[in-house]
Amino acid sequence: MVSVRAGRPRDQAVNRAILDAARDLIAEQGYGSFSIEAVAARASVAKQSIYRRWASRGALLIDVYMDGLESARPLPGTGFGPDFKALMSQTVERQRAGAYANVLKGLMIEAQSDADLRALFIAKIVAPRRETLRRVLVQGKETGELPDGLDVEMMLDMTFGAVWFYMIATTEGIQSDFPERALGVFETLMAARSGD
Repeated sequence: MVSVRAGRPRDQAVNRAILDAARDLIAEQGYGSFSIEAVAARASVAKQSIYRRWASRGALLIDVYMDGLESARPLPGTGFGPDFKALMSQTVERQRAGAYANVLKGLMIEAQSDADLRALFIAKIVAPRRETLRRVLVQGKETGELPDGLDVEMMLDMTFGAVWFYMIATTEGIQSDFPERALGVFETLMAARSGD
């Protein structure tokens, strides 16, 4: 039997230094000027140390964006309205934070012409957020707060489409009152539908 040795574990302090340097550089210089060389210099590591951890600048920036999201506040679990509002509030907070908003905008645009980055972007950023909202919508249907006939996939597209529209197509970006306004639209549509 051949034994396979695991590679040397990654030094978490180096990972942290790289992520912090990348986040700081994005905040200072913006997405367009961001480079692995600058991150390596700021983090005091070799470029190879970065490329051993992340295959591309886009992969690194996805992890910069995701950094800290794992500790996002849990949803209250008290019904569709509070859960929807909490999830959208978390989304808005992240996208109004300067460096993170710049990262996400840049990734969204770059992913349109880079198939590998697009796949990673969808897997690590888009799909998990959609799945969380999908659970909120399905639970709302199961509890009767939302109608059985609700097209969950279309509501996902409409909700996140609005978020992304504000990020890409407006100069002011997404506003802090978006969660309340979006929930208000849901409630108005549901009330109109139940009145039929």
